[in-house]
Amino acid sequence: MSSQEECLYEHGKPAMDMCCLVTYEDITDEDKNYAEYQCYPSMKWKPALFEMCVVQQMLDDQFHRYVERVKKTDCQAELRRLLKAGPPIYVSDKHGLPMDDDDDTHIIKLWYASDGEERSAKLDGAVEGVEREELLESLKQFIIVEGKEAEDDEDADKKPAT
Repeated sequence: MSSQEECLYEHGKPAMDMCCLVTYEDITDEDKNYAEYQCYPSMKWKPALFEMCVVQQMLDDQFHRYVERVKKTDCQAELRRLLKAGPPIYVSDKHGLPMDDDDDTHIIKLWYASDGEERSAKLDGAVEGVEREELLESLKQFIIVEGKEAEDDEDADKKPAT
């Protein structure tokens, strides 16, 4: 989509009786809490099933929550799943921001009715490229190898020989 076509795109309005899947608040023109998201590479705009403040909260927190979960989880299966997916770059939620097109890989832009502005869907704090790979490598330190925790090795060193 060229920038001229992008400027001509007319964003929609909330459907009648639309409500947020998180807060159960009505999403209305009057409340200006309607949001849309654009999928890549289809570049299709879709209505968010969350109100704008929930989408913004996800944008602000999703990356930071991922890093904290990796650092604090006590479940190695969860840790492996998190590390396999890698640090998120763009906002996502399979329920509130579903990508129905199989070819779409991520959400690239958001639009809020409150200000009529389009904005990036890149998460606060998210890193890309080499920085992302370095972060992923540093997070892999939390994997426990062969069922042993780091403390197990330290405890073994402290035990007196018998």
